[in-house]
Formats: sequence, C-alpha cells, structure tokens
Amino acid sequence: MPMTEGDSPSKRKSFAERLQALRSEVKQADGRVGGRGTPQTPAGWVFRLSVELVAGLVVGGVIGWGLDRWLGTNPLMLIVFFLLGAGAGIYNVIRTAMEMNRAAQDGEDG
Repeated sequence: MPMTEGDSPSKRKSFAERLQALRSEVKQADGRVGGRGTPQTPAGWVFRLSVELVAGLVVGGVIGWGLDRWLGTNPLMLIVFFLLGAGAGIYNVIRTAMEMNRAAQDGEDG
C-alpha cells in the first residue's frame, strides 16, 4: 500500500491499534471469542444440523453420479458414494451437536 503525503507510519500503526481494540470490544459484546457461532434458537440448531446432514448426502450423491457417468457403472458408484455421504453427514451432525452442546455448557458456566 503506497503512502500518501498525509500518511505516516505512526498513523497506520495507531489505526491498527484502534482496529484491534474495536475487534476485541465487538467480541466481548457478542459473547464469542472466535470460531463459528452457535445458533441462538432451537430452530437455528435444527437448521444447522439438517444442513450438515443434507450437505453430506448431496456431495456423496453428486460424486457417485459423476463417477457413474464417467465410468459407465450405473448405479454402483451412486449407491456407494451416497452411503459414504450419509455416513459423513451423520458424523458431521454428531460432531456439530457435541460442539454446540459444549458451547451451551460453557455459556451456562461462564
């Protein structure tokens, strides 16, 4: 970033310090320290978990369908990758639910 006449290294440093202070204030006001946030309502939890499951199913199905078209093995790869996607989706749901449960317990404790 080129310096203009009015800019000086101390101005840029003070801007960086002010930006960092503002970010820490926002994090404290938000109640999070970083990472992905947990949904605030039960409907948000259900939506997040359902998206995790559906994403695994869709990705597995699309990969299997593409391999079937490429290799001419209808419907073998579709079935295999759909099942792998289902397993990955269920794993993600369990992992996300445990993460949200841990975050909820931390919120009650702190």
